This record gives sequence, structure tokens and C-alpha cells, in this order.
Amino acid sequence: MTKQYRILMLGYRKGLVDACNKLGVHSTILIDPWEDISELPACGDNEKRIFVENLSKDETTLFSLMRSNETNFDAVITTEEYFVVNASILSCIVSKPYIEPHVAVAFRDKFYQKKLLRGVVPVTDSWMIDDIENFDIVEKYPYPVVLKPVAGAATSYTYIAYSREELKKCVELHKQKLAENPAEIPRSMVIERFVYGDEWHIDGWILEGKLQSFTASKYNFPLIGIRNGGIVGSVTLHPETNKELYDKFHKFVEKALQKLGLKNSVFHMELFKNDENDELIFSECAARVGGGFIYKAFQYLYDINLYEVLVRLSLGEKVLSTPAKTLQCVGWTFLPSVSSTIKSLPDSSLLMNMPGVIEVEYSWNPDQEEMPDTKIDTTQRTGQVLITGKDEDEVLRRTKDVLNYFTDLTKN
Repeated sequence: MTKQYRILMLGYRKGLVDACNKLGVHSTILIDPWEDISELPACGDNEKRIFVENLSKDETTLFSLMRSNETNFDAVITTEEYFVVNASILSCIVSKPYIEPHVAVAFRDKFYQKKLLRGVVPVTDSWMIDDIENFDIVEKYPYPVVLKPVAGAATSYTYIAYSREELKKCVELHKQKLAENPAEIPRSMVIERFVYGDEWHIDGWILEGKLQSFTASKYNFPLIGIRNGGIVGSVTLHPETNKELYDKFHKFVEKALQKLGLKNSVFHMELFKNDENDELIFSECAARVGGGFIYKAFQYLYDINLYEVLVRLSLGEKVLSTPAKTLQCVGWTFLPSVSSTIKSLPDSSLLMNMPGVIEVEYSWNPDQEEMPDTKIDTTQRTGQVLITGKDEDEVLRRTKDVLNYFTDLTKN
């Protein structure tokens, strides 16, 4: 890039900042009290940070930008789920949108998203609750059902109910949480029919409405299982050894993204696959880079960084498909919560010496006040590990070995 591009970024994400630095793009990063500023690295030469009272409120963001005389950018981007619509609206004022606001809404409102896709691809049945505070169960739902925020993320405030009585308890529990913290707890919820089958995530990018390189990855268990102690992770199947399956995903994903109006963006889609009838059922899709080590697995397979793809697409550059660069299979896993009495985490080299482990990253240490609870939502973790193998089964075996070893090391 010859021109010095300027990007406005909502929320700090190291991977995105690193991508801007590598591409020579200046980043102005908006930060609100949700960020722990003391935990952020020092501000680099090619970046600027501006404090905002509340990034979810467009007026407070504009207040800070205008006070700082920062109103002209080449693009506005975010990888934070809660700011996708805000970034799109803001781009209409200080830049130009690469995702139009009405498209951004389709990637945040889970009820509206399924409404658009119904009849295009298989989607689960859903029922809207505008305000759970004034909701009473009168309809006969096809149990089991899932109760969740209409614009949530990371399975926060998500419940599963196998009967009317259980759903009533879930509703009352959420109302109680709402009464205790009305400013933070979502009021608008959705009830969805529970879908059986393996849960998958598809990650990649779309260019001018055409699907480009993507990965098809199977979660090690459906994400709702974190409530029962499951640890988030997945295995990415190789496109060359699973060509028929990738072709099936390609048709499904491209059709869904086109209907939702996405033209030039990275994406993270979740869906279910029923092995009995081989049916794919849409779950939800975000117009952002997937969380955790998803981008690391993608980069290992294709040698392309999805954060860099996001930056380049937002600036109007055409990023085309690339073939896989390795024959290895790859996967990743979060590391679980540890004993509350532990004084230090094991040296990461102990995990790095295990077969197939190529990267270990700790995201918590015992000096921090709050220990992650992996049963709360899918962002909670002690750390994460990237693992390779010759096939899916080997990656899964090595993942179990890593988790068992880490658990043994952190029992005390």
C-alpha cells in the first residue's frame, strides 16, 4: 500500500491492530470503560487511542471524535460483535460503509436474520419476545427450546428448556437477573427450536457476493454444552480430503450470505449438520472474524491472516481465494478453569512439547482478581492452544491429551 490509509477501529483487538501495522495502515482505536486499559499494550507509533464514554451509543462516540478533530477516515471496522451496527452507522458519517447499516443489522438481530433466510436455506423455528419483562408463556412450543438474547454473543444469557415448566423457570431466572442489573441484561429475547446434530463453524470471506477461501470446522461439542463443563474448541477439516463436504458447505454458505446482503467482508457462520439425513441447518452468522484461535487455524491452513483480509476488504481491495498450503489437519481448544488456590500456571513450554502443539497462549494468570469460569460463556478461558495432526481423529486425540495434561498440572 503506497497511500497512508487511516482506519477507525471500535474496540481494541490485538490481531486487528497487528494487521494494520503490518499493512502500514494507521489505526485510531476507540476505547470505552469496558476495556481494561491497564491490560492493553503500549500505544504504537502507527496508532492512536481515543476514550469514549460508551461505544454502544453513537452520540458519545461522535462526541469524542469531534472533540478530537477526528472525522475523516478511509474505513470504520470492528471485530467486536456488539459494535458491528455502530461501526456501520458511524462509517456513513466519517467514512464510507463497506457494510451498509441494513446489512449490519441482518448480521446482529438473530430473529430478523432467520426471517430473511427462511425459505432460502433450512433454519430452525423461532419466536420473538420484544420485552421479556412483560412475557408470559401462552404458546405451545416444540420442546426442547433455546431461550437467548435476540442480539447476543458467546452464549451469554442462553438457556435450554425441555418442557414448559423448565422454560418458565428460565424466563423467571432471566427476569431476576434483569431486575438486579437492568442496564446490562438484555430484554429482547428469542425462543428457538433446539436443533440436534453436530455444530459447525464456517469462516472465510466473500468478495463481490462470491464466496472465497473458507474453512469448515466442527466444534468438539455443541456450544450450549459449556454449561455441563465442555471446553470450547474445534477441528478444521482439510478442503482437499473433504472436497464433497466443502462443496456442500460452499453452496449453502454462499446462498445464505447473498440473501443477507453481504458483499465484501469476512464472516463467521455457525450451523448444524444432521448426520442421519445429512441436512445442514443454519444457526447464526456474524460479519466479523471468529473468536479464539479460529483465525490462527485459518492462517495455518491457507497462510492468510483473516484480520488482514478484513482491513484490505474494508479499504476496497479485492482479496481472492488461495489454495491450502498444508496437507495437515488443524484444530484449537480453550484451556479450562483452574483451581482457585493455584499460585502460577505451568510453563507453556510443557504444553509446547506435546505432539502436534504449535502455539500456546495464556489469557489469564493467578495475579488477576477474577478467574475465568468456562461455564459462563464461550469467551471464558485460561488460555488456548493450536494443535495439528495428520487427520481429524489425531487432532482430537491430541486435544484430549493436552486438556488432560493441563488439568493434571493445575489441580493444586
